[in-house]
Amino acid sequence: MDLEQRSINVGKALIMDTVRNANSGHTGGPLSSFDFAYVLFKDFLKFDPENTDWFDRDRFVLSIGHESALLYTILTFIGWLDIEDLKSFRQFGSKTPGHPERGLTPGVEATTGPLGQGIGNAVGMAISESILQENFGKDIINHYTYVLHGDGDIQEPVSQGAIAIAGHYGLGKLIAYYDSNDAQISGKVSRSDSTDYAAFYKSNNWHVIEIDGHDRSAIRDALRLAQMEISKPSVIIGTTTMAHGCANMEGNHETHGAPLPPEEIAATKQKFRLDPEQFFYLPADVLNHFREGFDFAKQEVAAWENSLRNALNDSNFRQKWDIAMSGGVPQDVNWPSYEPGEMIATRKVWGGIIEPLADVHPTLVGGSADLEPSNVTAGFAKKVEDFNKNNKSGRNFAYGVREFPMGAINNGIAQHGGLKVFGATFFVFSDYERPALRMRALQKLPVISEYTHDSIYVGEDGPTHQPIEHIMACRAIPNLLVLRPGDANEAVVASKIAFEQSELPSAVLLTRQGLPVLDRNTYPSAEEFRKGAYILSDYDTESPEISIFASGSEVSLALDVKAALKDQFNIRVVNFGCWELFDMQPEDYRANIIHDSSFKISIEAGITQGWEKYTGNSILNSLNIGINTFGESAPGKDVAEYFGLTSEAITKTILTKLDKVSNYSK
Repeated sequence: MDLEQRSINVGKALIMDTVRNANSGHTGGPLSSFDFAYVLFKDFLKFDPENTDWFDRDRFVLSIGHESALLYTILTFIGWLDIEDLKSFRQFGSKTPGHPERGLTPGVEATTGPLGQGIGNAVGMAISESILQENFGKDIINHYTYVLHGDGDIQEPVSQGAIAIAGHYGLGKLIAYYDSNDAQISGKVSRSDSTDYAAFYKSNNWHVIEIDGHDRSAIRDALRLAQMEISKPSVIIGTTTMAHGCANMEGNHETHGAPLPPEEIAATKQKFRLDPEQFFYLPADVLNHFREGFDFAKQEVAAWENSLRNALNDSNFRQKWDIAMSGGVPQDVNWPSYEPGEMIATRKVWGGIIEPLADVHPTLVGGSADLEPSNVTAGFAKKVEDFNKNNKSGRNFAYGVREFPMGAINNGIAQHGGLKVFGATFFVFSDYERPALRMRALQKLPVISEYTHDSIYVGEDGPTHQPIEHIMACRAIPNLLVLRPGDANEAVVASKIAFEQSELPSAVLLTRQGLPVLDRNTYPSAEEFRKGAYILSDYDTESPEISIFASGSEVSLALDVKAALKDQFNIRVVNFGCWELFDMQPEDYRANIIHDSSFKISIEAGITQGWEKYTGNSILNSLNIGINTFGESAPGKDVAEYFGLTSEAITKTILTKLDKVSNYSK
């Protein structure tokens, strides 16, 4: 037996032992993909054995995340994990969770999560490599992006949208491997799918190579051919066998999501000429064989570092490089400002933000899901031009009607590093993007989502396009900043906050309808928005009676309600534009806002559920005003009147409630 085959057998035995020891996980898929992964990591993947974060490394994305035991075994071969990590597979606090997690396990590029998104992540990484190469040259940026996916990934529509974009963009440095083992949890793939995926990829402008996925010579030839294709992304479709190499269960779909029985593991190890009584066996000859190219890899890294040092002597290069690597916002942005008394839809501010930012931020990128005029990204698109197969220096992404792929691709751009990225669409379509929002927040990726048409004021488009539960749904995602500014100048501050983040993703919620620009000589500075909630108009005396909490377009409405009731009650209005930022404030600050003795009222054009966190649960001391049904199709003002979101209607509602409370107290 040659040393490579022995190494393959040892790796497969490690996978079997890892999953069996945890009594949980997936065995069959990792065994079917192992030949490809071994060849890729040993002979093709460019990385620094001593630094998992070397910037010009090739990226590898495991979209088929349940095959984590495969990746962890390869990372152990490299030396970034060890046998003890494999023994703690799927256990609390380990580096080897059930699905790979970026930031937890060295060598894991992406938390791909549920199937399909990893393909979008890889597309984003390949876009990043292409744009950064245009900015910094091939001596500094020159690497491939590889993604391993399976039958389940390709069935998820998010992957098909990402594949279409990758082919349309001509991402020649993106190489996918499709492990086609014709097995899923419920049985054969043919039970649910008869798509010709070779034809599908070809129709989307991909270079398609079909091979026996267990023929390692064919795998090497296919990878070389893929690297030679520079005008299209490539997919290698490897026909494989589930649980390849097993003694008795080879091809059995039941091996997909379960450990192998101990007797099957023993019989398979015997077939592999390994000791069936030896567990987690990783001999020195196998490691030395796998690592024989590490010295060359270190020389390649050293040469790159020398090239970078030389390039950084150029002040223009250094400035661009520092901006790209810092992920921050340049100091010399010509931010817009707006005059009091104007009526401005906060969505119109977005163009005034991203266009001057693009002038001084050479690696700012983003795009809209086919809503450029509505999202006010058309000016940005014209300024920086579209990224496409003929213009790799473009920085605008014409995503088409593909919200979920847009979200997954933007996550990949952030995972790669070097670009600051935003995506834009209507707020109601955050439903389509939500799985990507969740994975973004889980990984603390500072991607910005601009969501316009943020409430029932969308009007005539009707209940299908009027966000109702969406604000609370986004607030329910941990680590996600949900920013809903109350006027144009606050929209500037909210956007700046979003772009300043290095770890937290943001959703900037902007209006379709015009809002009055507040006079900041009368009211506190718009910069107070950074506190998440701040007192916009305080009590007139020391005896607090009513606190009104509002966000976004309802802030000016709350001020109108105070004006209507000021002769009867001592009222404070709090601009509650970002719950997450408010919860980060010192306890005494928060207590001053929410723990005084006043009757507390929330006003927001969305569901009221959740406001109890700040207004309290007492029906005698709180009132939450909003919309707990779906919307209606009519002009925005008419819809607002129907739902009682006018100064007159809210004033009446408050007086009625206080009268009932008074009578109850008596």
